[in-house]
Amino acid sequence: MNNNIIDVESLIDSKNRSCKSWEKHNFLFKKLSKVILSKPNELKSNYKDILLLSADAGEALSEISKVNCNRIIFISPYLKLLQRDESKNKKIFKLNGHFENLPLNNEKFDLIVSNLYLHTINKKENHLNNIFNLLNENGLLICNFFAENSLRELKNSLYLTDEKIFGGVFVRLPPNHTMIEICELLSLVGFKELVSEKINYEIHYNHVLDLLKDIKGTGENSLLTKRKRGLMTMNYINELNRQYKKNFSNSDGLSATCDVVSVSCWKPFG
Repeated sequence: MNNNIIDVESLIDSKNRSCKSWEKHNFLFKKLSKVILSKPNELKSNYKDILLLSADAGEALSEISKVNCNRIIFISPYLKLLQRDESKNKKIFKLNGHFENLPLNNEKFDLIVSNLYLHTINKKENHLNNIFNLLNENGLLICNFFAENSLRELKNSLYLTDEKIFGGVFVRLPPNHTMIEICELLSLVGFKELVSEKINYEIHYNHVLDLLKDIKGTGENSLLTKRKRGLMTMNYINELNRQYKKNFSNSDGLSATCDVVSVSCWKPFG
């Protein structure tokens, strides 16, 4: 029996298809990369080898490549997005591979950046343990992830609309984890000296359809294994917009929360 929440193959297909209109919808990845990847420069350390795992099309790579290092390996399961980055930097190597089955043999890194994909990992503890083993002693992990309040307005509006139209609620978006939950997992795996910060953005839309287009435009719309298909009719969207406007709007339009946590932690000696 498949108990995985995330449909990885569907997600990969969706992310690859998003390549065609990526630049129309990637504003959040661009904005967040500039903010949450400032930590390595703040620490002013020299990193020989860096591993970047990221769900974008090179936005994070453009920032992490500013860090003083000898080599950066950028791994992504999204081949079309990976190919969008046309960097000619000789210290950058790009690999197509699954986050949960990293194509690395006997590699060690001084810095690993896990960027905005943790919500798509089915076995998070196993994945973080793999990252731990890839780090050198005293190596640094920067883990950036969408936290529990991301898109809370959309989630609540979907529940209200489902209840009104279908008389029951369907799970349409994967659960996001709290900062405490992920920090506990990192500690369990063996990371020490955890330092976390939360970054909140409020984005505004004129209509819920614009928000849904941004989600689809970044390939984040086909995540769940047990998702109901064919329910997003125009009648449904119109009711969804009414519920959203009624409960989560202000003078700037429909509010959408982006709740991101960045955790820095170290692999101890010994």
